[in-house]
Amino acid sequence: MTFRAIVATTMVVGCGAGQAVAQQPAEGFSLGLGVTHATSIFVGEDNETQALPLLRYEAEAFSIGIPDGLRVTLISNQQLQFSAVVSPRFSALDDTDSPALAGIDRDITVDGGVQLRYSFGRGTQLHLRAVTELSDDHGGHEIAAEVRQPLPLGQTPLLLSAGLTWQSDDLAQYSYGVFANEATIGRPAYAPGNVIIPHIAVSTVFPINDRVNLVGSVRATFLPDDVSDSPIVDEDVGLSSFVGLSYRF
Repeated sequence: MTFRAIVATTMVVGCGAGQAVAQQPAEGFSLGLGVTHATSIFVGEDNETQALPLLRYEAEAFSIGIPDGLRVTLISNQQLQFSAVVSPRFSALDDTDSPALAGIDRDITVDGGVQLRYSFGRGTQLHLRAVTELSDDHGGHEIAAEVRQPLPLGQTPLLLSAGLTWQSDDLAQYSYGVFANEATIGRPAYAPGNVIIPHIAVSTVFPINDRVNLVGSVRATFLPDDVSDSPIVDEDVGLSSFVGLSYRF
């Protein structure tokens, strides 16, 4: 079982690289298939490679897709887009295989909130996102800030991104901690508290023809001490990569 939250985010960033360089989304349906590989940050869990589907419909006022969920645009102009969002949150602690994680099983939850994209000169974009859990599993909150900079390189643009994600204590414990009823000998209860998690990523889109794109990305997430000190976490860095094909109708 891998760090699936990182994988899902990597897919979103990778598929958005071409749009960021173009400064406007391509409307319509897109369908694809990709392969992800991610290192596990959890004790006893193997790294995993798996195939994942890509499905998205993009319109001027909204978008919906797998794995990124629903976006409804509330305000939009040449520089700014402000939207309401609903999206799934995947957990790496869902149906784990490691004996060290026995008794710990997290569900896929649903987040809702708002996001803002602001465009500066030379294609630089600031992305802000604030969500809270809607599915009543932990009641946590998350605020993420990311700067994205496209580097046009002929037909193969690169999208560089770096950001910080703040997670409330409820969400951090659900994601990385050990609840009292999950504690065992050698695995004490643990609550990370509020955490701030930085990340960097590189994504690219290579157009094969007018409708087919090859997309890829690599992402590194740097876990703070409050996370890596958890008795179920044994890594300081989570790494993930994605490569896939996307067809636009």
